[in-house]
Amino acid sequence: MIVLGCSGWPWDWDDCFEQGLETVLRWAIGNTFEFIFEAIANIVIKAVEAVMKAIGLLWVYIPTPNIAENTPALWIQGHLNFIMVFIAALAIIVGAVQMAISHRGEPLRDIIRSLVTLVVVTGSAAVFAGTLIKAADRFSSWIIDSALERDDHSYTRNLLDVMNEPFGWLLVIFVGILMVITAIIQLALMIVRYGMLVLLVGVLPLTAAATNTEMGMTWFKRALAWLASFIIYKPVAAIIYATAFGLMGSTDSGASKILEVIMGVTLMIVAVVALPALLRFVSPRTS
Repeated sequence: MIVLGCSGWPWDWDDCFEQGLETVLRWAIGNTFEFIFEAIANIVIKAVEAVMKAIGLLWVYIPTPNIAENTPALWIQGHLNFIMVFIAALAIIVGAVQMAISHRGEPLRDIIRSLVTLVVVTGSAAVFAGTLIKAADRFSSWIIDSALERDDHSYTRNLLDVMNEPFGWLLVIFVGILMVITAIIQLALMIVRYGMLVLLVGVLPLTAAATNTEMGMTWFKRALAWLASFIIYKPVAAIIYATAFGLMGSTDSGASKILEVIMGVTLMIVAVVALPALLRFVSPRTS
């Protein structure tokens, strides 16, 4: 009987050679194509992330100008000094009248506390706010970078996988359009944020001039609450975006993956309305 195929017999060694060569070629060609596809995928991933950082996440990477340097905030403070002194003097007179009427020492303590607050705010508000703003910017960039690189760029890989689903490319186009629109709105809000930071730092000493009175203290607390809200808005929006990227980079497959991509984009849209929510959270009476 003639043995067909590869065996230990010398007359079958040519079959063994052919089978071995075929196996090696299949392995080499398969690995070559896999390497090429992986290289192309990595290039696409880098391109998607570059576009995201250039367009979709531009608001994160644009640094906020330093409030503590020679900015309009300091110019506003300088030109409101005479009003600040007038309000502080008026508040001291009101406190002195209250002390004379009540014959108690609480108004005097309130006056001293108000003057100390005024000196501290006037001397260090801009520097302190500038330090917090710089820290907020660095945190925002760090958490976004970490979210994009999480699990070997799973966010962009999942977007590529979604394109292979039925009508997946339409979903990716729709997601891209929503990201661009949301990014434009976020960028506009960050510009508004900087303007409000300049305004609030500029008028903060003015609001601190009469903290020994009930109305003055309310005004000062409201200004501090708004200042805190605008400072933390950027890191809060970055946290929301990072969570969205985490959803979009989930390891689920099929319909669940598509649903989580949609949920991630929806969460990005929610970041736009985070500022009014922060204003109400930090200052409940904000209207």
